[in-house]
Amino acid sequence: MITRDQIKLIWVLAHQLGMESNELHDVVSAVTGKDSIKALSVAEGTDIIEVLIRAGGRVKKKSKPRPDLPPNVVELVTRRQTRLIKVLERRLGWQDNPERLKGFTRRIIKREGVRTKQEAMKVIEGLKSMARRARKKDIADDKSAPPPSCWINE
Repeated sequence: MITRDQIKLIWVLAHQLGMESNELHDVVSAVTGKDSIKALSVAEGTDIIEVLIRAGGRVKKKSKPRPDLPPNVVELVTRRQTRLIKVLERRLGWQDNPERLKGFTRRIIKREGVRTKQEAMKVIEGLKSMARRARKKDIADDKSAPPPSCWINE
């Protein structure tokens, strides 16, 4: 008997291809001769999945869950986080005065420089919040500006 995961995957692939229920059942009937997806065997389910993938459906592979780190391991800030902090700094207009970012980080994480992922997340969220507030204020002052969702990806 077909597995629940196979049924889910068949429906996901069918929706990706823009298929309606009756169209999917036509494909199932043409490939296996059966009218019901639940009546398929595991091998027939695999055949249907392969047909849908060849038709253009895409299967995303699940990423492996990250093993929990021991409590004494600290992850360092990533390049991506550092870049995002710099982008937000520019959006706030702080690039000319690095003391503003240092002061902000001192207030948020009690240190001038960001060293760990956790610290970076706190700083990034704080900068995003400030940028949103600044943008809302700019919009209130200038009605022709684009909406905030265009300015910062949330």
